[in-house]
Amino acid sequence: MSESSAWFAGPKGENGDWFTGSVTKILQDYYAWRRNYFPEDGLVLDAEGRRAGEKFQDRFDDRLFELLAKLKADCPFQSPRYAAHMVAEQTMPAIAGYFAAMLYNPNNVTSESAAVTVRLELESARMISKMVGFGDQSWAHLCSGGTLANIEALWMARTVKYLPLVVADMRRRLGLAAGAPPFGCCPQLALQAFADVFDEAPASVVIRAYIDSEHNVVERGIGTVLKKLDSNAIIIAPETQHYSIKKALDVLGLGRRSLVTIRVDSEFRMDVDDLQEQLHVINRKGDHVIAVIPIVGTTEEGAIDPIDKIVRLREEQVHSFWLHADAAYGGYLKTVTIPDRIGLGPSQETVKIGNKICEVKLRLPEGDSCDALDALGQCDSVTVDPHKLGFIPYPAGAVCFRSDIVKPLARQDAPYIEESPGDVRTERESESVGVYVLEGSKPGAAAAAVWLSHTLIPLDKSGHGLLIQDSIRNACELHAVLEQLPEITGRHDVQAVPICAPGSNILCFSFRYKTDLPLRELNRLNRIIYDQFSLAKDSGKHVTEQPFFLSRTSLSPRQYSYATVASFIERLGVQPEEYDQEGVFLLRSVVMNPWYGEAKRHGRYFISELAEAVYQAAEMAFKTE
Repeated sequence: MSESSAWFAGPKGENGDWFTGSVTKILQDYYAWRRNYFPEDGLVLDAEGRRAGEKFQDRFDDRLFELLAKLKADCPFQSPRYAAHMVAEQTMPAIAGYFAAMLYNPNNVTSESAAVTVRLELESARMISKMVGFGDQSWAHLCSGGTLANIEALWMARTVKYLPLVVADMRRRLGLAAGAPPFGCCPQLALQAFADVFDEAPASVVIRAYIDSEHNVVERGIGTVLKKLDSNAIIIAPETQHYSIKKALDVLGLGRRSLVTIRVDSEFRMDVDDLQEQLHVINRKGDHVIAVIPIVGTTEEGAIDPIDKIVRLREEQVHSFWLHADAAYGGYLKTVTIPDRIGLGPSQETVKIGNKICEVKLRLPEGDSCDALDALGQCDSVTVDPHKLGFIPYPAGAVCFRSDIVKPLARQDAPYIEESPGDVRTERESESVGVYVLEGSKPGAAAAAVWLSHTLIPLDKSGHGLLIQDSIRNACELHAVLEQLPEITGRHDVQAVPICAPGSNILCFSFRYKTDLPLRELNRLNRIIYDQFSLAKDSGKHVTEQPFFLSRTSLSPRQYSYATVASFIERLGVQPEEYDQEGVFLLRSVVMNPWYGEAKRHGRYFISELAEAVYQAAEMAFKTE
């Protein structure tokens, strides 16, 4: 039995009795704290008052019973039978931390309303920032999730892009010697140039010079600055981008048409050659790139973009750009490389098909993925979601910045939660959160959850990396069984066709028949299969009638070029023009449950069972039709 078995409650609540005692201790400790806070104040609610509440308590008990009954119809995220979305067990330390801090109800907008959990947030964020590869001069904080983190990162990227022009304005206004870096310089150089001005003049006049700069996008607005430059602002992201990127462009006033999309290869990783070509096109037009956004753990495929190659490409460019890694899903994959690469183990795995125990060959992700993860620390910002592969309760996202000089640029005046702005050094050293972030009120309970879990389960290959290693291997096992099951059994008329081998722990696939069928018909039949593995609103099924869970997605010609999906389309046995007309409906599995290995040691091969169940549903769907 691995140590990680002690980190979770267990599919059947095997650790539940012990953990119930921990939750009871939390409640007892909390109410003891209430009783002992100025005990001389005496009781406010006496025995007679408590008895007056008995009718309400009866109603409360009844309605609570009703709620608990309703929740039994929710998805069994803890079970190895659930392999649908990006959610699984939460660690018991995370639950305990959230539950304990929730009772105190701290608001992490300021330490005045969260004296403890603001410190826990900063400590937690530093752990995550260190995990992605940032140093002591970084700045990170928690937020509601990847969408807000991406918006905040691009908010800073937009501001920093025009900082060389702002610094030049500041130095002229202050009568300082010329010393601003050129427009288009690397973001870290621009940030340092801004900080340097505060060493040459009093903070109060420097702040005024910053505010009055005609290139200050924060004060003047993006439209005014772009008109002055006579140049368009561009954001670059791959075809696999999360929808929050377009949302960010809308919110920041850049507009969705400012997005340039880069092709991905057959493994759904950004094509760096196409990125280079698009950068040349943009430069020839006289436009400028604010940010390039590689993805670490794409939502549909779990792919990891080649950040190391993108970093090298950026170094070769005359005009630099902000590099933001959207690692909302895949940021914790980095733990398999800390302090060095743990590896993914042997390239074969034992499975059980029917009553037959056999070995299947795994297609494990290439070492290129680790090269990309190693380069995360060279990005300017990184989004990470603890509530995904961190196994933390919702909501818990994080955004990490390579330089804490972004803090004075993000600063918002809020006199009731913070003193007046200071110089750059003061702002960088500040232990505040609320005045530097997009959110206002935010739960301190999330910070306690992240802090307790990550202090007990190290973010390296001795702790969290073991979960990630198993998760990747499990996805590769499912991929292998889906591909090889007809050959193993010798009896299937249908074939699962994965879009590619897993880049992490997500697998997408579709079924084809032994003879070619039109894509429209394949899509319809695969939807029928999906219905057998979901609790659709109109299905009438209860969760206890659902033995396995999958999710679904699609490949759309509006998002993915034919060049990207050509290999998959050919293996599916359909024509290119069909893809252009129909797109492809896909079955999707996120294999992040931590219990597959332990179950296998007890004779239950849930991954094999899932594959067999999907094949059985496919046989029924195709033969019925």
